[in-house]
Amino acid sequence: MLSRELLHKEISTRLSRLLGLALTVQLALGLLLSLGIIALFAKIVEDVVEGESRRFDKTVLLWIHWYSPGWLDGVMRFVTVLGDYWVVIPLLAVAAYAFYRKGRTISAGLLVVSTIGGIVLTSVLKNVFERARPDLFESAYVESSYSFPSAHATMAVGFYGTLTLLLAWRSRGLRRWVVVLGGLGLVLVIGFSRMYLGVHYPTDVVAGFLAAPLWISTIGLCYFLYLNLRRVRLTRRLGRHRTSTEEDGE
Repeated sequence: MLSRELLHKEISTRLSRLLGLALTVQLALGLLLSLGIIALFAKIVEDVVEGESRRFDKTVLLWIHWYSPGWLDGVMRFVTVLGDYWVVIPLLAVAAYAFYRKGRTISAGLLVVSTIGGIVLTSVLKNVFERARPDLFESAYVESSYSFPSAHATMAVGFYGTLTLLLAWRSRGLRRWVVVLGGLGLVLVIGFSRMYLGVHYPTDVVAGFLAAPLWISTIGLCYFLYLNLRRVRLTRRLGRHRTSTEEDGE
């Protein structure tokens, strides 16, 4: 019986070590990803502030305007509305409530924090950089706020991107791929619609795409850390429970 008890303790210890190692590696990868996002965002900011992105921004924006078919106008107007505050906030309330009703409180909280956090972050950055909107061609779609970074792009990733990850996490097989590709496609099309309508430069959109992951990765790392620490504790409790059960059975 003593040898069996030692075996269970050894198994429990090894499982805890393996989980700890996996946690460390994954956190390190997440940290590297976050640092990469910060570095890329900082590079874009530097290029925008110093005017080095001006030629690239104008070339891409004019190319989209000249070569996009006319029938895209109605589609892009509809798509861009999906990134408006008055659309995202009600959808956020519905999605968060649905997660809460299903007992997925953490998912509901994560979705709210990522979306609202992205909105606040973008608002602050817009007022910091105060970049004027593009004025390269006439557009019936008018925006009055600052241009950098794109709030629509940030909210697209903050809400639709996070929602996609949460749904894909619970999905399996083909359904997971459908969710991921659908969510990714929607995020990219919302970003493209801002350039098509001439209200954002490409660097505005890319910066918006990067601002949200920077915020989400911080929240996601905390959530991931919580889940893995809970698993380690659960493994240890199971090991102790098995040992005490066998001692009682003795």
